[in-house]
Amino acid sequence: MSGPNAITRRRLLGVAAAGASTAALGVALKAKAAPATWLRPPGALAEDEFLERCIRCFRCGEVCPPRCITFPSLLALAEADTPYVVATDVACTLCMRCGDACPTGALVPIAPRLSAIAANVKMGRPVLDKDTCFAWNRKQPCHLCFDVCPWQNQAVRLVTERLAPEFVDDKCVGCGLCSEACPVEEPSIRIERTT
Repeated sequence: MSGPNAITRRRLLGVAAAGASTAALGVALKAKAAPATWLRPPGALAEDEFLERCIRCFRCGEVCPPRCITFPSLLALAEADTPYVVATDVACTLCMRCGDACPTGALVPIAPRLSAIAANVKMGRPVLDKDTCFAWNRKQPCHLCFDVCPWQNQAVRLVTERLAPEFVDDKCVGCGLCSEACPVEEPSIRIERTT
């Protein structure tokens, strides 16, 4: 058989090679993970189940008052266009509207009460760099992170005579209000995913 549509050994090998390259690229892209400081919105299911249920409808971002929910196109194909919060850019105010807007249950609806949020939300955990924190490095007094925290004296408390912040991982929900409020150019507090 001859002609432009003929299946030749060369064409067959070329198609097979292209398919193998595409499959290898897919595996490599899926292995690329989002940065540790990209958090899921409040009420997100465990990551595998979240990725199965999220249909990339963008409704959670549409109802978010501070517009903290973003949809970066990641190299990780399974996570592409799924919602994230980058707290150092814009923190979550815990209005809990995203869970109500989610049509699939990827984000669980949670009542916007501090007790319900504290019991059901864990977006991440705080990591404090004492070397750059003004209160810890004695450059100037500062406790903005404490001032903005909904769980003062529980998730963050002021310690020592300098009134420097100290975070309590198991009490912090990871909203990132402290990170957003930090006056240091590269915030001294970052919230990292727990999963």
